[in-house]
Amino acid sequence: MRYPNLRYGNPQELAYHAQFIALPDLAKRLRRSERTVHDWISGKTKMPWWVPEIIRLQKMEHAERLRQMNMQPRLARLGLVTGDVIQFTPPNKKPHTAEPAAKDPFHKTA
Repeated sequence: MRYPNLRYGNPQELAYHAQFIALPDLAKRLRRSERTVHDWISGKTKMPWWVPEIIRLQKMEHAERLRQMNMQPRLARLGLVTGDVIQFTPPNKKPHTAEPAAKDPFHKTA
């Protein structure tokens, strides 16, 4: 669903695109004060429509630069699982020797 008024940006969209970006860094990217950015994220004041768009476009440009330089994005920050396969060596098993079964006192054999 689109945010009802196109004049203002969606705070949830900004929170999504600004994940893992520190508040001072986000304020510097947007060229606004930390208090203003904090108020936008918390929903105290309405944010302009261009704020989530700028962050989204910066992330897209960064991903495109990494792709052009043939670099992989860093996945270690989140601890994501990759497709690397670890080969485990089978344990050294000793052959199992069968112990003689105990005689059942209730079982009569002929």
